[in-house]
Amino acid sequence: MFTTSTFGRPGVRGEKQFRRKRCDVGLTDASSAFGRLTKHATLISKSFLLSHGTETPYRHLGKREDSIVHTNHDTLQAEGSDNYTVHYGIHCPNPATLGMWIIKAEQLIEEGLCWYLPRYSIRRESTSSHKWQSDTSTQGERKPMSQVSAADYLVRGGQLIDPSESRPSESPLVRPVLQIDLPVVEGVSLREFSRITVDEFDAHKRFHGFLSTHSLGLSEALNAERSQIELARLRQEIEDQVSSVRAEFVAAARRRPLGIVGVKVASTSARLVAVDASVMKRVLTTAGLTTAEAFWAAVDDIVENHPRATPNGDWRYVWILSRKSRAL
Repeated sequence: MFTTSTFGRPGVRGEKQFRRKRCDVGLTDASSAFGRLTKHATLISKSFLLSHGTETPYRHLGKREDSIVHTNHDTLQAEGSDNYTVHYGIHCPNPATLGMWIIKAEQLIEEGLCWYLPRYSIRRESTSSHKWQSDTSTQGERKPMSQVSAADYLVRGGQLIDPSESRPSESPLVRPVLQIDLPVVEGVSLREFSRITVDEFDAHKRFHGFLSTHSLGLSEALNAERSQIELARLRQEIEDQVSSVRAEFVAAARRRPLGIVGVKVASTSARLVAVDASVMKRVLTTAGLTTAEAFWAAVDDIVENHPRATPNGDWRYVWILSRKSRAL
């Protein structure tokens, strides 16, 4: 995805197309957790995005070199050159683990159900060599490349997925919506999970459509005068839909060829929390996206320092997933 044009101008290949996408964002602190998060988030997210922050270790990938040769117009002989080098790499705890996740989640990625957004850093060097002088310079320390970020997708998609079992403080700006047990597929590798999800289960698509059509209703319920009554009605509708999905998962797991690969249907606890959009935007502006713990600490800091702040009626949503699952 990384590209450099002539003379080392870096960019992300197809960045304009990426900027138009709407993705939910998954928060995690290590690529080793990507597999579990992928399995648990697929049901509640139509398209979710994983990324590593700039605080993770830098891994060098390569370099691009360009040169401009200066020619004497009278003698047509070369008199010197300007040379440009861009060193580039990504921030990632373990590239091998990330690579295996990409291979195993290939079908999900091809279907647009999940994405990985690299976070690049670059270092520029330039040298000049002429008959009359020679100069070498390095442009600054390694720095993050300006590009589309996971926070951009979160602002548009409005949904965050937190696998850390966080317990945010409740306030008028941070409100619980529901707590529910979600069905998840266990007992198979991520590669098999990807195949089964794409080829066998239609329940994901129906549930994604259900959540999309009810997202507006959630905001209306949170802003209603009798919000608890409206939220209770929506909770019941979501629970009924989840029960239908769970039944389809169980039925599919008993059929061949799913039974051959050892599919098991388990349950994991999930909570849906609404965060005032202005709070979410301020957190992203000041703290960016790091770990789930850092995200909620920034939210709590804003809420505590503005105890009289009132919600503006625009909400963003966070699914908080349990680290554990249990067999049905």
